[in-house]
Amino acid sequence: MTEHAHPSDHAHGNRPGTLELLTTLQFRPVPPDRDSIGCRFSYSVDDPFAVRMDLLVTAETCVTWVVGRDLLWGGTDRLSGEGDCKVWPGTGPHDRPLLHLRLEGPHGHATFATHLTVLRRWLDVTYAMVPSGSEGALLDWATLAESLLPPV
Repeated sequence: MTEHAHPSDHAHGNRPGTLELLTTLQFRPVPPDRDSIGCRFSYSVDDPFAVRMDLLVTAETCVTWVVGRDLLWGGTDRLSGEGDCKVWPGTGPHDRPLLHLRLEGPHGHATFATHLTVLRRWLDVTYAMVPSGSEGALLDWATLAESLLPPV
């Protein structure tokens, strides 16, 4: 498995205030036709509570899940999440720390594993960008309230 973390820089086309991690997710259990899938984890200060997971199915197809940053962080230590996304720590070959992710949708489910330490380090950088508890200060509450109210 290869991981590449890219903090915001214009050389990679990232917008300022974003951080990406390109990694591989291993299917659990491994299906006969494919054992892994590429995944790009993205974090942006524009959506400070969320992490975007782009599952790179093919060169033309990407499936996106948006999960809570705190849910992913919690899953590095214990079972975290309810409903369509669950995350928990485990171990793999040679006692390598793994992070398991289970994604459930209306048409099925998939369970993956990836390097826990790499994802935890990446999440640490997101918390350095936006400390826990300060996310709300980055939201435009007036615009959000306007979008929720019926037009006049």
